[in-house]
Amino acid sequence: MTDSDLAATARVIEPRSVAWYLEVPRSQVVLLQAYFELYDGVATVRTLQGDAPIVCVLTTPEQKNDCMGVLEAISEEVQWRVWRGPIPEEPL
Repeated sequence: MTDSDLAATARVIEPRSVAWYLEVPRSQVVLLQAYFELYDGVATVRTLQGDAPIVCVLTTPEQKNDCMGVLEAISEEVQWRVWRGPIPEEPL
């Protein structure tokens, strides 16, 4: 996925919040969260309720590019993909 593809899938959920909804294998959710803890302040990862293993990566407009960079950098370690289905529960 290119940066422009990833940017196009970002959802503005509040004026100060940008989110990506990602499908991540359940066995890798904690790893995804750990990576974002290493990049302090770039984004927060929240798991959503529902049958599908969906997470929400929340960031700010100012951190959007950095967040996309982290997602691209870890894409070989964490097999995420953009979730294009209905969102089971809003994270905020």
